[in-house]
Amino acid sequence: MNKVLIIDDEPWAREVVKALGDWDRLGLRVAGEAEDGKEGLRLMKELGPQIVLTDMRMPGVDGVELLKQINVQFPLLKIIVMSGYDDFMYLKQAIQSRAVEYLLKPVDPDELNAALEKCIHELQAQKQTVNTSWDSPLVFPSTLSMDRYVALRQRVFAALFELSKPAVLQALDKLEEFLVDIYPQGLEPALITKIGEDFLHILEQFMLENEAGFEFHLTLSEEPRQWTDVPDTLAIIKTNYVDAIDKIETLRKRKNRLLIPEVKDYIDKHFLEPITLESIAGNFYVSKEHLSRLFKTTVGENLTEFIIRRRMECARELLQQPHISIKEAALMTGYTELAYFHRVFKKQFGLTPGDIQKGKK
Repeated sequence: MNKVLIIDDEPWAREVVKALGDWDRLGLRVAGEAEDGKEGLRLMKELGPQIVLTDMRMPGVDGVELLKQINVQFPLLKIIVMSGYDDFMYLKQAIQSRAVEYLLKPVDPDELNAALEKCIHELQAQKQTVNTSWDSPLVFPSTLSMDRYVALRQRVFAALFELSKPAVLQALDKLEEFLVDIYPQGLEPALITKIGEDFLHILEQFMLENEAGFEFHLTLSEEPRQWTDVPDTLAIIKTNYVDAIDKIETLRKRKNRLLIPEVKDYIDKHFLEPITLESIAGNFYVSKEHLSRLFKTTVGENLTEFIIRRRMECARELLQQPHISIKEAALMTGYTELAYFHRVFKKQFGLTPGDIQKGKK
């Protein structure tokens, strides 16, 4: 049964969430409550929840700082953000922290349970992706240390997927610190070799999926001696990962074929940010003219219009919430000038933001 931690500085608000959740049907259990971020972080370490529901405005460690800390310390946790203060800063931080859902107070029971179900589905999918390439299991001193290893493994893969060399190296540094910390006397030769081969296998699969041939700069098995030293083994892994990222980036720069579904997926993830035709073209290493022409031909809508439509659809959904003002909806979708927001919205839907708030269809 998955465990849930509720963080809110208002006791009555925590009681409301506990009353609205369909815990038994979803196979969930409220394992603990915290009244601020500091207490929440302590309980995460103590209770090991899989899902966290947190308010944003709290004394001490507030929601913004808490989400940043969760991302670093507990990257596998599923986060549901709750807020009665519909500030764009909070929504932006929730997005950056990969929150599963952003709920507005007072929390709607259907939306809460839908968000919880989404967390469960992601947790189930996550379990299917953390299996290692080992034929035999790796034994760590505790379940917590095993979870930490798996989290670091996923963090490395996520950084590799984003082709971020700094993030890959930082995650591998954390892995090295972790291994040295839990095995101060050193690892068994077979164990460190197994870990090294697992990370090289991840890299090999990634390169195959990207249709990129890759010869390892150095593998564990090619060395005449068996690897027993954590820093040396991690150095091999780092070298291979950096070389692989360099190769993928070079291939993408030379690539003539632009995949529009990838562009649309990128926009769907970043449309609330100040992205432009120029910035997206730069991200995919193509000219803005080529991107604009191919996008319009493929989608039937120019790229700028596509971004505006996504923002306006988001704004319309926000305006249908009873506690969001027009100004707040504008800010949350990236529009600082209210008059301009009104014009764009009216052009998109034939209705004003006020019409939507009044319930006009």
